[in-house]
Amino acid sequence: ERYAYLTFDDGPSHNTEEILRILGENGVKATFFVIGRTDETSMQRYRKIVEAGHTLAMHSYTHNYGEIYASLEAFRADYEKISSLLTQITGTQPLLYRFPGGSSNTLSKRKVTMTELIQFLDERNIQYFDWNVNSADASGRNPDAGILIRNVKNGLKYRDNIILMHDSAGHETTVQALPDI
Repeated sequence: ERYAYLTFDDGPSHNTEEILRILGENGVKATFFVIGRTDETSMQRYRKIVEAGHTLAMHSYTHNYGEIYASLEAFRADYEKISSLLTQITGTQPLLYRFPGGSSNTLSKRKVTMTELIQFLDERNIQYFDWNVNSADASGRNPDAGILIRNVKNGLKYRDNIILMHDSAGHETTVQALPDI
């Protein structure tokens, strides 16, 4: 058997409700790797993700590579901020994390190694996930929905296909492509 896991980075955004609607209509669950937002609308979106039975996961508080990867202490502070925010808002502690730029990014190697950051997460029983199928929806402003669909379908080569998409402003064609994906 083969599996496809839908994941959305960088939300919540104005696209979140439409993504949730499409997923609901199709009986599909997804993982939302979110960043920290404290406005009331974003807090409601975090709750809606959880209430709809999806997984709410962490993608850092700031998504600022320079801050997050400056040191282990900086990563810890950012992690604690996003973890606390999501736990307080939803009543559920997130147990999944996706590193901004992925776990093989080179920006994190300046002052802190990915090994140190992974160990930090392991000590807290937090599992990190990368992706192995890229929709390429972040490769420019709103790439054509057909291209995104083709990228995903062509990328489904694994037993466990972890599909990267984005739930942030400027990714409206991701929403358009989602029903076919």
